[in-house]
Amino acid sequence: MKKLIHILPFAILLTSCEGWHQENKEAFFGACMDDARTWIQDPDKAKTYCECVMIKVMDKYPNVNDALENVELMSRDPDIQACKVPILK
Repeated sequence: MKKLIHILPFAILLTSCEGWHQENKEAFFGACMDDARTWIQDPDKAKTYCECVMIKVMDKYPNVNDALENVELMSRDPDIQACKVPILK
């Protein structure tokens, strides 16, 4: 959750959508992965982290527009912060 604020660029890809359509999910996940790769060395760990973040964000904000309006809050949200980088061996 270190740099969730950097997911904002994915907002440019979205128009006024209400739900999480496949293209919304792909844009969010891609932006998360781009950011996570800058601080998580293992691609599998980055993927697991971003999957967790995406699930929690979609649960908390079923409407994409609400998620976009609350990006700053997401970075401090304890539920989303609970997504830890897994220890994979």
